[in-house]
Amino acid sequence: MLQALKSARTGTSYWARSAIYADRSIIVLNKPAGLICQGSDTSSENKPRDFDKFNDLLRDVKQYFNLESLPCPVHRLDKATTGTLLLARSSPAARQLSQQFQSRVVGKTYLALVRGGEKSFPARSGEIRDALEFNDGRVSIGESCAAKFTATDWELLASSPTAPLSLLRLTLHTGLKHQLRIHLAHSLHTPILGDNVYARSSISEKIAKITRLPEKRIFLHAAQLTLSRYKKTGPSKHFRLGIGAPLPRDFLTICRDAEIPLDPTYVDGGLFVDGQGVDDIPDLEGRWLRKPPVPRS
Repeated sequence: MLQALKSARTGTSYWARSAIYADRSIIVLNKPAGLICQGSDTSSENKPRDFDKFNDLLRDVKQYFNLESLPCPVHRLDKATTGTLLLARSSPAARQLSQQFQSRVVGKTYLALVRGGEKSFPARSGEIRDALEFNDGRVSIGESCAAKFTATDWELLASSPTAPLSLLRLTLHTGLKHQLRIHLAHSLHTPILGDNVYARSSISEKIAKITRLPEKRIFLHAAQLTLSRYKKTGPSKHFRLGIGAPLPRDFLTICRDAEIPLDPTYVDGGLFVDGQGVDDIPDLEGRWLRKPPVPRS
């Protein structure tokens, strides 16, 4: 696999440059904002070409990694969300990974910049347990029989000393569309920066003074996926593999401008075996492929 990867990387490839990790079974991308995953967004504001881009990505990854067939998407991220996007190299691998998602074995950690200072939060961490329902394509907190239970844990990592902005770490236990956006905006009352759909107020002047937000950009990042994997040898074959995607450049820039400190782990991304950082995964022929971005000056 590694020799095939080396030969594939001699060519140019647009979408596959976002690959951050690859092994015998999976490829993980650091998804850019604006990319629609298959079946993740049917909004009328999206153009037909928007849906073609994901197919372009799959073809690009196939060529880049010298795969025999197109990689298989195992889960989805919303169009506006950046971060870890998992692809399986084969159908058997896709089935095994899909089972992990369905049984909630996969750990999903997000980072979000939210509108609200330190005093906006009732504690340093907490749980959100709400029933959500769909109405005309919008998600809301509901009490009808059709509402679905959702669960999110949140932790306040840091707040800006100059503007009402904070950095939250989120653990997603269920996966309903727009769950994090509605939980933060309507349950915690701290909408994600850039989310104009679920926010109930306009952005404050203090935030506008320190940063210029890109249009249709929501600052929600799928920071890490943690999967169950197995070694071929050794007394303990099972281990937890974490793949962390570096934060995008505009996210880093806003944190710098707002004086919000960031853990190097989130800036750099990386690989983790049972919570410990590693450079590669020899048992899986797994390799880290990316250098982190730097904030714009």
